[in-house]
Amino acid sequence: MILEKTKVEKLFSLIENSSRICIVGHKFPDGDCIGSVMALYEFINSNYNKNLSVGFDGKIPFNLVDYVKQISILDDFENEQFDLTIVLDCGDLDRLGKYKCIINNSKHTFCIDHHKTNTMFADINIIDTKISSTGELLYHIFEAANKSVNLKMAEYIYIAIITDTGKFAYSSTSSQTHQVASELIEIGIDISKIDNIIYNSKPFNIVNAYVECISNISFYYNNKLGIAKITNEIVKRNNIDINDLEGIVEFIREVKETEISCVLKQTSENITKVSLRSKNNIDVSYISKKFNGGGHERAAGFSMNNSIEETEKMIVKEFIDYLGE
Repeated sequence: MILEKTKVEKLFSLIENSSRICIVGHKFPDGDCIGSVMALYEFINSNYNKNLSVGFDGKIPFNLVDYVKQISILDDFENEQFDLTIVLDCGDLDRLGKYKCIINNSKHTFCIDHHKTNTMFADINIIDTKISSTGELLYHIFEAANKSVNLKMAEYIYIAIITDTGKFAYSSTSSQTHQVASELIEIGIDISKIDNIIYNSKPFNIVNAYVECISNISFYYNNKLGIAKITNEIVKRNNIDINDLEGIVEFIREVKETEISCVLKQTSENITKVSLRSKNNIDVSYISKKFNGGGHERAAGFSMNNSIEETEKMIVKEFIDYLGE
């Protein structure tokens, strides 16, 4: 891939010449966000003596907790001043959540991302909307700068790639993506071990919550649209975090007739988080942007100041042009 040499050089120049550095990702962090942040953290921590902070707004998913044990997540940050803040896998300032204020407290800001809805909010931005994941983009940045990738960095980057490509199944996966994975395997990562931790480690209470949600999926437009609802009752009854059920949106997409899968998460009484996935060339980011959300053509999301029931009605109405008979 082609990267702007001046931007790559500027990134590593800023890292080398900054004393206090903060690395942050988007709120409700997923595998690409966490993998990318941790890969860059490992690179800086292994090669420089810096005052280094990391910010994740939201609970770390249960299957990724082991990968962030080595760090202390920044909590008291409102009055912190940084020489450099690097934002990964985040398309706009609001997606930084509580860490949004850090941007104004930093002398320099740099964003590395692959979302086509990115608003170019940082001082310098490296954005590639055609690449599979921020993790893959970060690997190419290291490669362009002739920076070596150690085993830990390779593990983090691989996690970023497999979680954002559905284990290389999504349309964003390219031959280049597979080539990067091959090079990570050559470095020495254990792909079977990583796969078991990420995909085969659900506790029983989370599995039970999956069963509840799946058994109550609603289908519309001759099963072309499937909607699952994660309510506060399900979360409390099974003693889980609402973000422990990320895989349900992918499960719905596995239905043969379903072209759009949707999961509604009741984050409070009148706030609902919407996750969308699609197949067959349907662009769900178009709907997401209408409600100040972001994402990709096949995977997008946003939040609504409505109850979960009202949000479901709105979603069904919005997709009538795509799916209505």
